[in-house]
Amino acid sequence: MLSKQDLAILRHDRQIPRYTSYPTAPHFNSSINSEIYTSWLKSLPADETLSLYFHIPFCRQLCWYCGCFTKITRHYAPIEDYANILAREIRLVSDLLKARKVCHLHFGGGSPTILLPETFRHLMQIIRAKFEIEKDAEIAIEIDPRNVSEEKISCYAKEGINRASIGVQDFNHETQLAINRKQSFELVYDCVKLLRKYGIEQINLDLIYGLPKQTFTTIKKSVNYSLLLDPSRISLFSYAHVPWIKRHMRLIDKNDLPSNLEKITMFKTATQELQNGNYLLIGLDHFVRKDDEMLLAFQNKKLKRNFQGYTTDKASSLIGFGASSISFLPFGYVQNTSGISEYRADILNKKLPAIKGIAISDEDKIRKRIIDEIMCCGETKIDQNKFSNELQKIKKLEIDELVEVRAGHIKINPQAPQTSRIIASFFDEYLRNNSAMRHSKIV
Repeated sequence: MLSKQDLAILRHDRQIPRYTSYPTAPHFNSSINSEIYTSWLKSLPADETLSLYFHIPFCRQLCWYCGCFTKITRHYAPIEDYANILAREIRLVSDLLKARKVCHLHFGGGSPTILLPETFRHLMQIIRAKFEIEKDAEIAIEIDPRNVSEEKISCYAKEGINRASIGVQDFNHETQLAINRKQSFELVYDCVKLLRKYGIEQINLDLIYGLPKQTFTTIKKSVNYSLLLDPSRISLFSYAHVPWIKRHMRLIDKNDLPSNLEKITMFKTATQELQNGNYLLIGLDHFVRKDDEMLLAFQNKKLKRNFQGYTTDKASSLIGFGASSISFLPFGYVQNTSGISEYRADILNKKLPAIKGIAISDEDKIRKRIIDEIMCCGETKIDQNKFSNELQKIKKLEIDELVEVRAGHIKINPQAPQTSRIIASFFDEYLRNNSAMRHSKIV
């Protein structure tokens, strides 16, 4: 049964950002270019600890729900060529940096598991030659269980991968057909078994609720199947149907999508099953075991949020490599061009492929701190005089018991985590000035 807070969330449902950054990506602009990015990289101090992200924008098959930047290919030649250009970018960026220490690496996509072992090994050799990877660094990779093998997993283990994030989405066959992603529980089970065989124990499973053909029964089964695999973490993302941004989402029959009421009930159902399985809800959509370091980061208010979701990454600067990747430095955000041919041409011309971004002002930093704390900790402390208008908006949510406000201290009701996006939006100056911009809905 839905609570008073759930029904309130439905009433407040509207299109707002997910706040994986602030300012958010739709507000990036072309004033941030290669020259500015070069100067930002050169300005990082030598003692700065870095986080690195590598984007592999290729898949064998198009998943209709996917919101990531990727290309479909049946051939390996363009993938290998891209990896060679990526290696050149790594050298180009590292030559501009004084900083060398790295505490976190993440391979995302697309499908990074599309890389052959020798290609992945070559990239890791270049990364290690150009950066000093700390002994306790987290080295993570996103896995498509449909294109992974024992040879690849053996290679990952040898190259230091210690966290794997497996894309499950849903185990229900009808839902898989409706999103064009067929993979059995047995396939995922075998993948998890291989990872553990080679000593990769930190395993995340990614689930999505709100997909076509999902029901309360099927989402419950998918969660229980996931619990059988005993992962370290389970993410439960809300499906964002944004066909105006991702045209391939039009392949999904909108009549097969659950209603908002059904969707929030699915979240409640899945949450209850996960909590019964001794997983704790962190932030908006992550569930962790009690021994997971993400819980400690959450309790100590050190949890972070970026374009890959919630993270325990300790670095203050994230450098993105590859087409469409996004970097975050103390000065602002930078995004690489998403056109692979343009990306290739820039790198061959020894030019950073930065195409847009945004510099962060002092006011942005104040609001970013508030939004980050709301999204990651569920609470924040604000200047009541400076943010009196925002407080007036928040107090309307207090009537619905979605939030508690005491002397500038804002605390979200943990039974309604979706409230975090609503409150974050109140502090978003860019959203207020561009109210016509379209985003995914809260529910």
